[in-house]
Order: sequence, then structure tokens, then C-alpha cells
Amino acid sequence: MNIRKLASAIGLAVLAFLSAQQPAYAQAAAGSLAEANARLGRGDYAGALRIIDPLCRGANPAACTMAEKVLLVRGRPSFDPAAYVRLLSAACQNPRGAVMCGDAALVASGSSNEAANFTNWALVVEPGKRGCSLGDVKACYAMSQLYTNKSSPYRNLTNAIPYSRRACAADIIFGCYQLMTAVQELPDPALGQYADDYLLSFEKACQLGKREACSEVPRARKMKARAAQYGAANAVHMLYVDNGIDAGNWGGSVIHAIEVSRAPAVVEYAVGRVASAGKMSYVRQQDLPVIVRMLGNTNGARAARSEMNRRGGGSTRAQDDSWRYQDSSGRRSNARDNSRSGYESCTKSNGASGQRYWYYGFDNQRKYGPCL
Repeated sequence: MNIRKLASAIGLAVLAFLSAQQPAYAQAAAGSLAEANARLGRGDYAGALRIIDPLCRGANPAACTMAEKVLLVRGRPSFDPAAYVRLLSAACQNPRGAVMCGDAALVASGSSNEAANFTNWALVVEPGKRGCSLGDVKACYAMSQLYTNKSSPYRNLTNAIPYSRRACAADIIFGCYQLMTAVQELPDPALGQYADDYLLSFEKACQLGKREACSEVPRARKMKARAAQYGAANAVHMLYVDNGIDAGNWGGSVIHAIEVSRAPAVVEYAVGRVASAGKMSYVRQQDLPVIVRMLGNTNGARAARSEMNRRGGGSTRAQDDSWRYQDSSGRRSNARDNSRSGYESCTKSNGASGQRYWYYGFDNQRKYGPCL
């Protein structure tokens, strides 16, 4: 018999042997789990865990579920969230154990009701990355938590976005909140760069019944369209122009376009909005010739020339105090700090205490997630 035929024969023999062992293995595992359950009922948690541990490491779902009863029931002497995370992380590495990854990562990230006061960020990484890569959205959410939570030493909002996106797309509402946070708190022009993700976060939250998110969807759609047409940076500056105009700062919005964005597309947009509202008298005198030089013969340039002619080429100051313009007045917040989002205590509908997530929306008003 040549080597190839011999290898084939050995392979077939091994497969036949393994197939014959499967019913016996399953029967033995079932018997072991029954014994573990009996010990659990008698309060012999250590004895139950000795049986469960090797089975769970071998990716037996029933054994891993039983491990939760041993290690995650608060008040029992066997309560040990860290041991639970390590056990399920080991099961996660098994080719058949992908479904255990998310449970391990969630507990490690402090996102499990069973171990609400336990957090070990270092233990999130291994099961979180592996589980998310294999399609476990719970693991994706845990990774999102790892990279967005302000107490995590791994906090990295750019790294958070792909994980938050997958969690949000899978209808995990807190994944949507984390996606909003990541895009809002990253430096400009993140809102334009991640316009698709920002729109997803608000649309999905709205679909999931968070009505306060629905009002932001039109602006998020506008940001996405502008980013595609004008580029990310210009889209963000147009948002600041809108914010200034909405606040009645007509001249300041034009100043932002000229002095901060310095982009003809943004200047044209700002002047166009001011002119269409009949507020060109609020534009500073010195800005009118700048607009003409920047824009040439566009509608915005013609509006500036017309205003110069109306003023008779004089040097009178604009009618408002926009000359006092400060850059922060047109931005989505007056300072980049750590107060744009967070968690706070709340009372659940059943009277129990809980926590809810909050963030500031485009309208600079605080929005709240559910009390959990």
C-alpha cells in the first residue's frame, strides 16, 4: 500500500472512531452535568465547579450556562466574576466556543446585571475581539464599552467606532449611544468623516423607540449629504454656520466661514443663507470685499457687491455686534471637555435604582437613554 492510500485509510479509520465516540461522549457529558446539578442543589458549589470546568472549557454550552449559576449568583460563597470570565474566555478559544465570547466580554466590561460592580478591562480584550470577529454582537458591544467608557484605560474613540457600529446595527441601543459619543467627541471634522455612522446611530435609536433621537435624524442626513458633496471639513463648517444663524448671529456665521473655514464653498453657503434672509446688513463692512474676492461672480459675491453699493462704499459698521465674534459661538459646544456625555443615577419604573446614559445632541440639549 502506498503512502497516499495508507494516509487515506488511517483518516477514514480515525473519522469512524470519532463518530463512534460522539454518542458515548454526549452521554458521559450529560451524566456529568446531572451530577453537577445535583451538587449545585445541595450547595456543593466547589464540587459542581470541578465537574463543570473541563466541560465548559471544551465549549459545552450547558456546562457554561451552569457555570453562571455557580460563579455569578451574588451572595453565594462561590461568587467569582473574574473566574467566570477566565473560564468562558477559555471556552471562547475553542473552535466550537464562539458563542461564549460575548458573555465573557460583557461581564468583564461591567455590562452584566449579574456582576454589575465588577469590571476588569484587561479581560475584555481577548474574548471581545475574537467574539466580534466571529459575529457575536455582545462581544462587539463589550469592545465598544472598552473603547468609549471614560474609566477604561483603553479608551480610544476612533477604535470604538467599528465596534459601536456593529452593536448599534444589531439593535443594541447603548451601542448607538456610544457611536454618537465617539463621533461627537472626536476632533473635527469627525462629524463629516463619520457621517454615515452618526446617521446610523440616530436613525437606529429612533427606530428603537427613542423619540428624542428622531429630531436629530434630519440634521444627520444633511451632514451625510454635505460630506459627500463638499467634503468632511466643509460639511462640519456648514453645520457651525447653521448653528450661528439659528442663534441669530448672522454676521458671526459669515465671519466663521471667512476666517475659520476659509473655504469658498462654505463662504458661499453662509452668505447665501444670510442674503436669502435679508440680513446682509449684519455683515461686517470689511468682510464684503473679501467675499467678492473669494467668490468672483457667484450669487454670494453679487449679494456682497449689492450690499456694498447699498452702503455707498462707506465704512459703517454692521448693525449687530458680530464684530465681537468668538469662534466657539458657532460650534456644537463651547468647549471640548468631558461633559458631553456620561452616566447618571436614576429610578426605574419598579422603584429600584439604576443608571442611564446621557449625551448632548445637535440642539445642545441633554438627551437621555433608558433607566437600566
